[in-house]
Amino acid sequence: MKLGARIIKTGIAIMLALLIASFLPKDAGIKAIAGVSAVVAMQPSVFRSIKTIADQAIGNVIGATLAVAMVFMFGQHIIIMGVTVILLIAILFRFKLAHVATLASVTALIIMGQQSGAFYVSAFYRFVLVMIGVMSSSLVNLIFLPPKFESKIYYNALNLTSDIFVWFRLVLNDTSEYHNIKEDRSLISDRLTKLETTYSYYEEERPLTRKHAYSQNRKKILFKEVVRSTRKAYEVLKRMNRYQNDLHNLNNELLLQIKLELDALITNHEQIFISLSKKARYDASQLDSQIENPQKKNLIDAFFTEINKNPHQLEYSYANIMQIISSIEEYRYTLEHLDRLRISFFSYHRSDNEIDIIEDDFDL
Repeated sequence: MKLGARIIKTGIAIMLALLIASFLPKDAGIKAIAGVSAVVAMQPSVFRSIKTIADQAIGNVIGATLAVAMVFMFGQHIIIMGVTVILLIAILFRFKLAHVATLASVTALIIMGQQSGAFYVSAFYRFVLVMIGVMSSSLVNLIFLPPKFESKIYYNALNLTSDIFVWFRLVLNDTSEYHNIKEDRSLISDRLTKLETTYSYYEEERPLTRKHAYSQNRKKILFKEVVRSTRKAYEVLKRMNRYQNDLHNLNNELLLQIKLELDALITNHEQIFISLSKKARYDASQLDSQIENPQKKNLIDAFFTEINKNPHQLEYSYANIMQIISSIEEYRYTLEHLDRLRISFFSYHRSDNEIDIIEDDFDL
């Protein structure tokens, strides 16, 4: 069992929230509420923690105020509690605070659930307990184990493309069943969606000083293309799997050109990954000593040559093969763009081109 940083930070936030809550007087009520709110308020990024402090405070003030007002006007009843939550969520949506609706609803229900003692005093303390949890989770997320998005994106993209490359070879060599590839493709798709979500968190991050803003923006652009190239590689696998029968009925010459093209793209993609971690030269693709395969031709030219040779063949669909080739060309174009960004990043920004990739191997 592997404990992630977010799990550890959630535990620390709970302990901090409960520690602070212990200094409140005994009539503050159930102090574990602070721990519950710390769990709910924990965010996946530092920027979201800072941003949601104000949003959570506003949402909780609205929730607490609405709960007190509804109890004052209609009393404590399960129907009133349900109506209150509906009104609260509607108000938060109106003010574009839907992302804090969960904790605000918890705050309202906790306040309305008070059955003994002075209601207004209890409502105040319960609101304070919730805010203690929010502040604790934000503070812990800011100070302890801040997310290493560059490492996560790098290693997850590396692991995903490695799996995709394995399936490339299996499909081209017809050594795996269609349904096996489709099942694993579904898992790869889920992992790819999580990778893109991780990048969205990274994209939201803001530097602490303006001095580092340009450097961070350059890295964001570079990693955006890393994620995009991973998506394009998956799209190639998806098309190859979908039109697998057509692929295997191809003329041997055209199938060879597809294999050679993908082999070249795989090599280029792997070279880019290694150079991003500075384990290889970033300008290796510019060397004149690269060996060209004499059998390799332009894939588009090879495709049109095949059409001219056998315009009326019925063994496979030219339209389906065209979709496979178009996805390969899109993948190639994306890799070329990533390659240009990589060379530019390391060539022209040598004073601030450090990428924060730690020596680890995680997967989502």
